[in-house]
Amino acid sequence: MAVAGASKEERKERVVKFGIQINPYFPGPTGNAWDAVECAARAIDRSRFDSLWLYDHLLYEGGYGGHPVTEPVLECFTALGAIAAITSRVKLGQLVLGTPYRNPALTAKMATTLDVISRGRSILGIGAGWHQREYEAYGFGDFEEVPVRMKRLEEAVRLALAFWTERPASFEGRYYRLDQAHENPDPVQKPHPPILIGGSGEKVTLRLVAQYAQYCNIGGDVDTVERRFGILREHCERLGRSYEAITKSVYTTLIVGRTEADVARKREKWADYVPKSGAIIGTPKQVTDALGAYARVGCQYVIYRTPDWMDPEAINVFSEDVIPALVSA
Repeated sequence: MAVAGASKEERKERVVKFGIQINPYFPGPTGNAWDAVECAARAIDRSRFDSLWLYDHLLYEGGYGGHPVTEPVLECFTALGAIAAITSRVKLGQLVLGTPYRNPALTAKMATTLDVISRGRSILGIGAGWHQREYEAYGFGDFEEVPVRMKRLEEAVRLALAFWTERPASFEGRYYRLDQAHENPDPVQKPHPPILIGGSGEKVTLRLVAQYAQYCNIGGDVDTVERRFGILREHCERLGRSYEAITKSVYTTLIVGRTEADVARKREKWADYVPKSGAIIGTPKQVTDALGAYARVGCQYVIYRTPDWMDPEAINVFSEDVIPALVSA
């Protein structure tokens, strides 16, 4: 949202685009979880949303914030490939892949395949992973401590970049390696699909963003986000990377209703599916004001999760009444 008196450069920094993450995977009208995803994906592709995101999880048994009951879970890459085949415009990404779940060379190959199927619309969203229960339930082994997972994340990103930019590609790390690997076919996007590194860790995660990524994705209230953007800028300056080369994105939970009565109804209906604090809930004007505050501290991209994603009206209200108010020409 442009601010009166702002310079051209400042207005450009405040251009806001939007992505929507769809989950939980409630069954659709036929009882099939894919039916609901397909319907939402087609609606989002026709809307003003710039991107559509899926979480990378395998198991939700209830009891987590925003996931109070057992729910169906679709595998991320498989579902995104299907979405790519039925859409033509919207960008597609993972928010975010858990590095330990896949060999990173396989992850890069899967990301290339998605980029080819979507004709250049994929974003590789990746993080260290956090869901210990599903990791152990699927027999992946012992869930490693955060410092080890962060080292794996960095190696995975470095390996993917080598895989996409070297012919042939070799990589030797502590945890992963490539041996004269040839990527064929190439991704559609050059030099490679953009990388989003998710997480708000100020010492390591934001340093990895500054060093390797095209998108950051952080959470927090407006003051916290502003401070974290400042830390990201410091990392960029220290590493000799342009801060402007990174799209600054924020992740939140959001519910929008057309009227105050609609908001009250949704607030009650979805009370168990939103965090106790930090969610943005309101009419289009209220939501626009809340998101505008993030835009004023440098947020360029908002990706939000909503339990209301199965309702085409919720997608339309945000697309028609919120996005135009926040996207600068």
